[in-house]
Amino acid sequence: MSAHMKKHLTNEDVKILVFGQEIELKKSLKASLVNIINEVVDLDSYSSEEVHGKWLNSPRMRVAKYLKGVRKREGLTQKEVCDKLDIQQSNYSSMERGERPIPEHLISGLAKLLNVKSKMLDEEQVEKKLKAS
Repeated sequence: MSAHMKKHLTNEDVKILVFGQEIELKKSLKASLVNIINEVVDLDSYSSEEVHGKWLNSPRMRVAKYLKGVRKREGLTQKEVCDKLDIQQSNYSSMERGERPIPEHLISGLAKLLNVKSKMLDEEQVEKKLKAS
C-alpha cells in the first residue's frame, strides 16, 4: 500500500536504503522515525517522496542539522559537549539525528557553548520562522 493511502505509517512501512541496499535499524530508532514522520505530515495528502522531503525540512531536522553543524564548526566532539553540559552522549546524539527534541532546559546552555542564539535551537521558534516566510 502506498504512503498516500494510509493514515499513519508503521514500523513495517519504513525502510532505509544506503546505496540501494536496505540497512537494519534498531526497533527504537525505527519507531522514532515513524513517530516523527507521523507528527510532521498528514499521509493522506502526500506522496512518499513528499513525506521524505517534509521530514528532512521539518523544524526538528533543521535544528538537528544545525546543532551538528555548529558543534563541528566550534571544533567540539559530542563527548566534549556532553561533558560540559553533564548530559548523556546517547541523548545528545539522538538530538543531532533529529530523533528527539532539544529539551528546553538545555537550549540556553547549548546556545552559549556553541556561540549561537537560543532561538536557532528551539523547534517552536524555527517553526514560527518557517511559517512566517
